[in-house]
Amino acid sequence: MNNSELNKQDVKNLAKKPRLEAKSVVAQKVGAYYNGRTITPNGKKLAEDIFRIMVRDVEVKVRQILSDSLKNCRKLPQDVVDAVIHDVDSVAAPFLQYYTDLSNEDLIKILNMPSINKQKAVAGRPNLPNEISEYIVEKCPEEVVGVLISNETAEIHEKTFATILDKYQQSKDIQKRLVYRTELPTSVIEKIANSLSEELKKRLILSHNLPADLASDIIEEVKEKTTLRISEEYSSDKQIEELVHQLYASNRLTPSLVVRSICLGDLKFFEYALVYLSNTPILEVRKILFNNSLDFMIRNLLRKAYIPKTMFPAVFSALKIIREIKFDCSRTDRKTFAHKVIERILSYSPNNEELSEEDIRYLVSKIS
Repeated sequence: MNNSELNKQDVKNLAKKPRLEAKSVVAQKVGAYYNGRTITPNGKKLAEDIFRIMVRDVEVKVRQILSDSLKNCRKLPQDVVDAVIHDVDSVAAPFLQYYTDLSNEDLIKILNMPSINKQKAVAGRPNLPNEISEYIVEKCPEEVVGVLISNETAEIHEKTFATILDKYQQSKDIQKRLVYRTELPTSVIEKIANSLSEELKKRLILSHNLPADLASDIIEEVKEKTTLRISEEYSSDKQIEELVHQLYASNRLTPSLVVRSICLGDLKFFEYALVYLSNTPILEVRKILFNNSLDFMIRNLLRKAYIPKTMFPAVFSALKIIREIKFDCSRTDRKTFAHKVIERILSYSPNNEELSEEDIRYLVSKIS
């Protein structure tokens, strides 16, 4: 027997329970022979007989080699296919990922098996249709969905991406896999941009052809968060006033930065920002902000500072929380404070003012 042909002696040798090495050689060769252009009808039948013997081999290693050999074959006998699919994960997974003659119905049956490794193998299949992608997102664990997202050839429609975002809003792994995926709908990018780390935001901008306004918004947000981290390190009024002055002089003291500061509990930064933007002395700013009966004066102060009216609810929510908890910048966690502000905004309706869904999304994006 040479390297390209199989004969009846191969079947006899397998029946005699040869050593692992001999069986492994046959397992490696038989798939290539079956897939070859010169195979005869008798040779095909002979190869299939060998398949049926080897899929029942007691040695897992032999079945693994056979599975790897069969994954690139076409039109295998159904009983052989079923035997490989229902084998242990280490045998079935390579075959499931690459064997092309599996219908969508076959794949769904496999996805319903209680084996995450088999599910991941299906999620990693080349050119996976959206029907299967959608089923994976609906029925399979996060780990399998992650493999699907990283499968660049998988077809994933915008609706399926929307389901992923709804189910895994808090998953950092899913976020990272989405950012590293080559093609993403703009709607997906817009939804995840605000919740990403700065590193992933930079990757998002570099990896995707973002609309200019969206890329600009993401860059600006990264700058703002960096600025407020610097402010957090300062304790004295003088240091913070100097930082605000530098930002004002360079035209970087933006309304979104100012509102983000108060919503993160950076009270001193907010106060000095209003001083520069509204040309109002610091003592007067503090008197206005913390007099419960002067809400109309707070509004006037914000208008003088050119803070958009849509941002007023965030400011009032933050100030109310500060008054209630006697806020201490050194003791209160910024994320916890911001979360409280978001909760307030969602229920905000002073003076019968109703916030639109768009306003709420905008405000929450500026805080988070």
